[in-house]
Amino acid sequence: MKALLAALLVLLAPAAAHAQDFLFEDRTVAAIDERPIRFYVDRPEGGEPVPIVLVIDGSGCVGQRRPSTWHSYDPARYTDHRYARLMVEKPGVEPFADDLGAECSEDFLRHYDIDTRVTDHLRVLQHLAAQADWWNGELLVWGWSDGGDVGARLLTYRPGTTRAVLGAMGGGLTMQEHFERFWACPEGTPDRDACLADLRRDFAAIHDNPTWTKTWSGHDNTHKVWATRLRARLSAPLADNRVPLLIVHGELDRDNTPVESARALAADLEAAGNAAFTYWEVPGMEHGWNALGEARKTALVEGMLDWLVTGSVSAETRRRILEPAAE
Repeated sequence: MKALLAALLVLLAPAAAHAQDFLFEDRTVAAIDERPIRFYVDRPEGGEPVPIVLVIDGSGCVGQRRPSTWHSYDPARYTDHRYARLMVEKPGVEPFADDLGAECSEDFLRHYDIDTRVTDHLRVLQHLAAQADWWNGELLVWGWSDGGDVGARLLTYRPGTTRAVLGAMGGGLTMQEHFERFWACPEGTPDRDACLADLRRDFAAIHDNPTWTKTWSGHDNTHKVWATRLRARLSAPLADNRVPLLIVHGELDRDNTPVESARALAADLEAAGNAAFTYWEVPGMEHGWNALGEARKTALVEGMLDWLVTGSVSAETRRRILEPAAE
């Protein structure tokens, strides 16, 4: 019995050690206006320096540490790859807040917009480049929806990114075009000219007064944030991008970010002769992947991480992602 117990302890020891092999840091750094930027790092303890996987999620006053269907690429879960995960919190948001319908704090409404989100990430990365001896200098960016837009702008404004996976952000059409062509005044709308005139008056009011005190199309969408979304087209800056980039979009996405916008971005990059990007249009997927079967969902989530860390995925994983019959 003692021999059996000893053998069991030997078998269990590596798992116990592995469970304690990761550190979590909840830190802040001052923005240039002295506003605190909160960020979280999960990283392996000890060993050689590791790359950063920067995870940037979408819109809304929800926290970066809330439970998610892709487990936010927790490095303790995806141990086939060795990396540190970095997440930068939104202003005025608690880390585990997960109710998209909840009222947002004044701090969030005052400070959340795409440009500020980009500069917050740039500031945190600058801080870590100076202070983090565990970082090997490689930056791997994963962003979805608003986070994909933020990630695209990071590729534009921050040299030295290693690879990026950006999903569900469109980019070939502006958000204003999304409203005009697909959401508010699509072709066939009765008296479409009047609809477009009303809509463009709203856009003009937003751009003339990009205040945080007024919202439009959602309680968490201020004029301030819309002013940084509506006219943004990613085609030109990403045409100059030379960082290996995987663009992912759902074939059935329409209500959140029309797939036509992602197709336009891919066409623009191809027309510009940009060879740095790969485009995956995922059959049967909407804005997220929850409606996919478990096999394809797992293949997509793990395939994106494999591509991000190594620059490639297996032919079988790619087949499972892009061929619905493979499920």
